[in-house]
Amino acid sequence: MVLSFDLTTVVIAFILAYMLRFNFNLNQAEHFFDIKQLLLIVPSFLFSFWATASYSGLLRHSTTKDITRIIFSLSLGAYILYVASILARKYYPEFFSIIPYSVIIIQFMLASMVLVTSRLIIKGIYSEWFTNRKNMKRVIIFGAGRLGQITRNAILLDDTINVKIIGFIDDNVELQNKQIAGVPIYSSTVAFEKLAKQKEVTELIIAIEKKNFPLKRKREIVELCLRNKLKIKEVPTVDRWMNDGLKAKEIKDIKIEDLLGRDSIKLDRKKIEKGVKEAVVLITGAAGSIGSEIVRQLMLFNAGHVILLDKAESDLYNLQNEILTKFSNANFTVIVGDVTNEVKLRKIFKTYSPSMVINAAAYKHVPLMEEFPCEAIRVNIGGTRNLANLSVEFGVKKFVMVSTDKAVNPTNVMGASKRISEIYIQALSQSQKNGTQFITTRFGNVLGSNGSVVPLFKKQIENGGPVTVTHHEITRFFMTIPEACQLVLEASFMGKGGEIFVFDMGEPVKIYDLAEKMIYLSGFTPHEDIKIEITKLRPGEKLYEEVMGSQEGLLPTHNEKIMIGKTIVHNYKTVNKQIKQLIDCVDECDNQMLVTYMHEIAPEFVSQNSYYTNDTVQPKEIQIST
Repeated sequence: MVLSFDLTTVVIAFILAYMLRFNFNLNQAEHFFDIKQLLLIVPSFLFSFWATASYSGLLRHSTTKDITRIIFSLSLGAYILYVASILARKYYPEFFSIIPYSVIIIQFMLASMVLVTSRLIIKGIYSEWFTNRKNMKRVIIFGAGRLGQITRNAILLDDTINVKIIGFIDDNVELQNKQIAGVPIYSSTVAFEKLAKQKEVTELIIAIEKKNFPLKRKREIVELCLRNKLKIKEVPTVDRWMNDGLKAKEIKDIKIEDLLGRDSIKLDRKKIEKGVKEAVVLITGAAGSIGSEIVRQLMLFNAGHVILLDKAESDLYNLQNEILTKFSNANFTVIVGDVTNEVKLRKIFKTYSPSMVINAAAYKHVPLMEEFPCEAIRVNIGGTRNLANLSVEFGVKKFVMVSTDKAVNPTNVMGASKRISEIYIQALSQSQKNGTQFITTRFGNVLGSNGSVVPLFKKQIENGGPVTVTHHEITRFFMTIPEACQLVLEASFMGKGGEIFVFDMGEPVKIYDLAEKMIYLSGFTPHEDIKIEITKLRPGEKLYEEVMGSQEGLLPTHNEKIMIGKTIVHNYKTVNKQIKQLIDCVDECDNQMLVTYMHEIAPEFVSQNSYYTNDTVQPKEIQIST
């Protein structure tokens, strides 16, 4: 149908061209016009339309590419007609009369105008009359650059969504108050203060590449959207759709993780690559949230040989399959084992001779460790001590311990167990003149990790609520898993031994506000669709976390995201004796006695909201609800 319409247009344009050429003087026009000339016109343009497939595009989705194709096909047809006219006149003068050049030019102009205009009219009619305007979503695109225009085109080309693009928002003053393809560009002030309400906008799509969009600005835009009750979506990174082109269905709802991370981290990649290139790296807790991401990072840095140790055999199996799929040339070994099993660890050290150990194995759930301090001591302290001692014995070059901000002025058993591990590591490092470099890295909550508040809130929202927050004023630091692990590797090759490296966690996040945002971003209204319930602080939990203790100070490093704490001197013989006694009585002492011993090793440990007292070694009757 389109091809027939185009051919008919060309023929009519040819006749009109004669009329225009001779100022509608029919006698003169008839003198030059010959009906047999159509035998040249139709084949010439039929071939040009076929060669360029100008008729194959969907008219309601016509773009500048379709218009360019039409112009090119008409130009090709006009050229073929011009050549055919000369040849026909030369070889068949008695049959064909020459076609004036001016007629061919006028015909080209008329046909171009009609074919281009017709497609634009059909596109306009379809978009205005044949879309369901009652249920139409009215959308603003944040970003009027290349990615914003690609997003607009992807939305317009998708028949399955009913969307009207009201305008663009852009922070570039030079673009504001201008238009792109008829769509106006606004400043954020105008868009949110006036446009959002007047035009009944329901959704905003962020279409700016991350490298050009500071996280601070992104958070500001999200806050404005939440204030105006706009749903927020984001275009995925270019590398995820570049080959196949962006599809409207790939534009996903923004996630809370996208707002709690940091701007891109600058790493000393050469130093890390050089450090792990030929290294044999043993990672404990390799199947956990942090351990598995460190494994991935090491694979990306082409580590010499990576040994994955974990007792969670199902998670370890899944990680093994992932590595085989994504990293075909990876050199790695998977071992199911426990850091508390010194005999098994000794065999591993003897067999593989690791040059670097990263200890990410730990129990980390605060309420559970409050209930079972014996396990926190056995794994977090005992496991770390086993690994550290074997590292010294077998000449490991670097030992990296993954700690937590809960180790700072700990108020719970889990935090105290990590603090005691830090003390042992520092004391052991200070007792050696030459040997293993012991590095401790300390950071807060990681988004998406097992036991993190974010996945908990997601499940509660999916179940229709309520979302439970332990206290209205409770705050936490957050960091994404990849950036935390990148900084762990950076600090590993920054330290000389005995240091505690503290990561810049940004501003603390109020958990109550986090819950509200997550409900908003899930498409619900807090306190109406989904309730938020305040429970109470769990055993050992405190309102806020700290990054540095009172006796520690922070010093800068060459990486602005990493700081170093002032070294505190410990007596290794005293610390080792205390910790050995603590581990030896794990199966014999009651919980109160164990916690009291922990207080003695780490005096800054003060139990809060806890089952345990701080000043007595007498067992306390504990009633635990399950």
